[in-house]
Amino acid sequence: MKAMKGCTAAARELQRVRLRWKRWVCSQMLAHLGRGSYVHPSVEFGWPQRIRIGGDCILHRGVVLNARPSHGDGIETKLARVARRENAADSDIGIELGEGVRIHHYSYIDSYGGQIRLSDNVGIGHYCVVGGHGGLEVGRNTKIAGLTYIIPSTRIPSYPGIAYTDRTCEHRGIAIGENVWIGAGCVILDGVSIGDGAIIGAGAVVTSDIPANTLALGVPATVQERKPGDDQPTNVGTTDRTDLHPGD
Repeated sequence: MKAMKGCTAAARELQRVRLRWKRWVCSQMLAHLGRGSYVHPSVEFGWPQRIRIGGDCILHRGVVLNARPSHGDGIETKLARVARRENAADSDIGIELGEGVRIHHYSYIDSYGGQIRLSDNVGIGHYCVVGGHGGLEVGRNTKIAGLTYIIPSTRIPSYPGIAYTDRTCEHRGIAIGENVWIGAGCVILDGVSIGDGAIIGAGAVVTSDIPANTLALGVPATVQERKPGDDQPTNVGTTDRTDLHPGD
């Protein structure tokens, strides 16, 4: 029994050391790491000098933040690493997290040469894919449930016979307002905006703008009913908030 307790205590101390080491490494790499933020040791960063993380944020197991300055730049070059410290003040930011942002297990956030800005208290559920090609803005207190796909980019249809890999892309950007609830398994397409206080039901595909304080469901998402003027949803349809519970 004493041996088991000793092993448990040693494992806990090892975990504390790993967390302290991860925080120190992050503070050296990132453009900014706010006070009180938690970064799981398995979290991965691409182009960390272009990532700014506010205070009291939580990045759970398996999260990836890649702030590459262009679609093809997935790995930081040696020259960029050497110049990072000197150019930190002038470096542009590809991913910016406000205060209290929560990103849950195995979600993938990639700027793809654009910018991603998640405002204060934004929550992103498990296994989400979020891009910043044409720019992504998410307002305060917005919650995005798991398995959601948000990519501000569209491949332009071209003439028959031209491979899709050779066709150009259009990047118009996506704007999501404050206090929005996006249910599990949604797809948000390029060029749309979602107004403050809107609810997007689970599994919806948003192809056009959604007005503020409305409920939108279906494929493609259509406005089903208008909410009252307060901030509390009266009918969340098929959405489910359970996948936003804190974890390790």
